[in-house]
Amino acid sequence: MKHQYYLPHGDLDRLEWMNNFAQKLPGYAALLGLTPGQISALVADADMFALVILLLTPFRDFVQNLTGYKKALMNGSAAPIGDIPAVPTINAHIPVAAGVFVRVADLVRVIKGNPNYNDDTIGKDLGIVGSEVDIDYETLQPEAKVTLKSEHAYVSWAHNHTEATDVYADYDDGVGMHFVARIVKSHYLDPHLPGVNTSKVYRFKLHYVLDGQPIGIESEIVTIRVNGPKE
Repeated sequence: MKHQYYLPHGDLDRLEWMNNFAQKLPGYAALLGLTPGQISALVADADMFALVILLLTPFRDFVQNLTGYKKALMNGSAAPIGDIPAVPTINAHIPVAAGVFVRVADLVRVIKGNPNYNDDTIGKDLGIVGSEVDIDYETLQPEAKVTLKSEHAYVSWAHNHTEATDVYADYDDGVGMHFVARIVKSHYLDPHLPGVNTSKVYRFKLHYVLDGQPIGIESEIVTIRVNGPKE
């Protein structure tokens, strides 16, 4: 039986998952051959992710309160309205590099490659075994869609319980179809544009990725005309 991708999608669900993973993994470090540096890096990533997610609600409340204060300041009665709402406090923290869950996926592949690892005990305890799903990954094929967004090609697709998608593109420049990015989300805003006063037809195809390897069947090629900037 196949399993869906182990990471949940929602921010709070990912926060709960990350906390469990970071708290329990040190207990398996020696068995799985993980270094203190790998563990400390994971803990730093988990702490930073938790800080940012838990700041979202107070900052949303702050913006709402500040907007209400602005309205009262502009159009309210002559009664005192008090001081400006306080800005939420950001606790001391150690910044980490972008790509927390990219690093998590790499670490999980290292863990699953260790001969002492097994799904039934370690995997389930760490939360790195997804729920069972009846999906034929050998025939799974992305359905690519492409539109224009801010003048750029915007490719989207469904995740289908995979961990990432390889994006290939042909920019009508003689290079042909080639790999451009591995994306963990289910959309890709292509940064390329034709030259000034030039219009070209861009072609894209996708290939699902699971456990670090391409799986299933490549998508059908989708095309879109993209215009370069005008003088």
